[in-house]
Amino acid sequence: MYSLLKESYQNAPLFARKMVCRLPYRFLVGNGYRRTLRLCEKLDKMSRAEIQCFQQAQLSDLLQFAVEEVPFYHRFRRAVERFNPFDALKEFPLLSKKIVQENTEALIPKSLDRIPHHPGTTGGSSGNQLEYLEDDSTYAREMGYMLSQWKRVGYTPRHKKATFRGVPFRRITDSSFWQENPIHNELQFSPFHMSETNLHYYIQKIIEYKPQFFHGYPSALDIVAEYILRHELTPRLPRVKAVLLASESCSEAQRQRIEAAFRARAYSWYGHSERIILGGECETSRCYHAFPTYGILEILDENGEPCNTGQCGEIVGTGFLNRSMPLIRYRTDDFAVREPSECKCGRGWDRFSNVQGRWTLEGSILGRSGARISAAAINMHGDMFKNVVRYQYYQEKRGELEIRLIPNNRFSESDREKIRSSHEEKLWGEVRVNVVNVKHIPLTKSGKQRRIIRVCKE
Repeated sequence: MYSLLKESYQNAPLFARKMVCRLPYRFLVGNGYRRTLRLCEKLDKMSRAEIQCFQQAQLSDLLQFAVEEVPFYHRFRRAVERFNPFDALKEFPLLSKKIVQENTEALIPKSLDRIPHHPGTTGGSSGNQLEYLEDDSTYAREMGYMLSQWKRVGYTPRHKKATFRGVPFRRITDSSFWQENPIHNELQFSPFHMSETNLHYYIQKIIEYKPQFFHGYPSALDIVAEYILRHELTPRLPRVKAVLLASESCSEAQRQRIEAAFRARAYSWYGHSERIILGGECETSRCYHAFPTYGILEILDENGEPCNTGQCGEIVGTGFLNRSMPLIRYRTDDFAVREPSECKCGRGWDRFSNVQGRWTLEGSILGRSGARISAAAINMHGDMFKNVVRYQYYQEKRGELEIRLIPNNRFSESDREKIRSSHEEKLWGEVRVNVVNVKHIPLTKSGKQRRIIRVCKE
């Protein structure tokens, strides 16, 4: 049902989407969204002790469900019976993406037919996509958490957003690189066409649209910000309340340019497709505050031991939003510094900072017009890589892209064509794509894979 409703909205003509969106956003998204907003209001006022008590009850319920319903976790039943939930959690193994891929069936609960759900995929930032199941209710609850943290900088669904993200675009012309999205009250700008030649069209449209917030990838917003500052256009821009960053780490230099160009605070948050941990900055700090009812946050050193305050380790999470495929102690491949829970904002939540990881190794590719297209913008969701072991983007010439992949034994020419066409469609003619099979994709010295290799210069 979730997939059907989403597809119906996306395929509907603009006038129909506008008619639907005359209903208040809280009714469009659903009861899960409204319940989550109310819960977040309570969380903001809870003490540290109350938070931990609340988490313990949620964790107990999740672990009990897992050992009873999920074959992969049956063997930990005794630990759940003997220990309190936090100690029982330590008995569970760390769960990597590879383990999930190798044990997909065992991670699905016996009662799946009673849980409304749909398939999901990660973007495959390491060139190795993960397919999983998630509850239909997850999106509404996720939006409740997102809107709760954006409220910290004054955002409500009534406010207009100028958004720069890699979404599908229905129509692009030589002077129009945007589209309306009524459900989020936003004008979506293409991150695929931001060349020196085209950016003045973007600026003109922003001035005409008069957004109250900007939202998008730091890499895309930084390109706009640099152009604005270089051409001294800031005084011409409408005043905005904040810039809502998404999907990528933001360097200090990027943040400074964005805040200078748009004359507003850049607000950052951390999350991922698997919906394990979600954390955002608060009113007084740039540290991420992890929502305690979204998941259990662990930051572990290389030996799997908890990091102390000030130490850097891997973010490991146990998510509360999804029963269709519960991920317990899931390794995110992201690293962060553990911060003390005390904060001037008054929330006693787990906090972390200086996130490094999935997007740190990524770069950008160049479109034929000279537009820089970031790793987040090219991020692909769907099943086009279902028969691919690993893949990598390689670019030697502007406007041309080679997708190098290691196929499995089910890979066919129809898979190759789907990969090629889906990329060219998303990139709107900025890049011509060629898909080639390779036997090996080299890793970095630390064992990571760079998803984008670009040897041509701007």
